[in-house]
Amino acid sequence: MATYTIRIYNQSAAAQSYVIFMAPPAVASTGGATPVFANAWVTFANLTPGSWDSVVYTENSYAYWSSVDRLSLGAVVDSGGVMAVNTATCDTVTFTNTGMTGFKSLTSPGQASNGSFSIVAGTDFTPLNGFVFGLAQPDGSPIPAPVATFSALPNETYNVTPVIKFYVTDGAYAAGEVIDVAQVSNSAAVDFTGTPYSTATVLQHADGSFAVSYS
Repeated sequence: MATYTIRIYNQSAAAQSYVIFMAPPAVASTGGATPVFANAWVTFANLTPGSWDSVVYTENSYAYWSSVDRLSLGAVVDSGGVMAVNTATCDTVTFTNTGMTGFKSLTSPGQASNGSFSIVAGTDFTPLNGFVFGLAQPDGSPIPAPVATFSALPNETYNVTPVIKFYVTDGAYAAGEVIDVAQVSNSAAVDFTGTPYSTATVLQHADGSFAVSYS
């Protein structure tokens, strides 16, 4: 299983805060198109000039659920539950709101498409419950962190295909905060696809621009 290291190196003239987020996964459902929001995956606060920090990404994926008052930009997902899934075996998890709310079972191998996992929602909730589903990844802490979120509807099946591409930008974000990728004007893209490299260093220059190198 591949692991990747992302380093952020502050070479600007002032202390900066940074956030790493991932390209949203492809989500298909029986009900049609599903809008997907990115979450702040890893945040680094107040890196002083000349300092750096890093995170290690593994291909350990988790289905996650939560509930929010309103899924919109700036909302913070900071509670809920996760279940480990394996996209190599197309795992399927089921969600229920009866008794203990959360993922009830895991089927492996499952019924998801290749390179994906699926979430099957029960019929025991309504959109008014505010449930959301998504993808979570380890961030170095004991609890996997959400990287993508979408609204959950009852009696629906969601096929989730992770996209292993990262973005780094500066700014103060809370872990789990919903981000609109299209509105981030100054960011660095990190993509290991088709390369033999396992480490990316994202350097921010004095003029605020970013440069990415691989090793």
